[in-house]
Amino acid sequence: MAGKAKFDQESAFKSIIGPGQKSLPQVPGKSEEKGKSKNRVQRSYFLDRDIDKALRKMALEEEKNLTESINEILRKGLAKYL
Repeated sequence: MAGKAKFDQESAFKSIIGPGQKSLPQVPGKSEEKGKSKNRVQRSYFLDRDIDKALRKMALEEEKNLTESINEILRKGLAKYL
């Protein structure tokens, strides 16, 4: 059995936009997000359905993303440990 062919990102990019095309310039603010992610870890937890629904509703009402909302709640609840 032959080995798996490696994915060539450059070739895939060129096949989508055409040869000789340049990539779009980076969107301002994206580099800031990378700086934030250095202090973050990704975890997976199981939440009760009603808690998940309430978190999503709160995030929508406060016009924040879900991560920001959850971090805010956890910081308040864990204040004495931080």
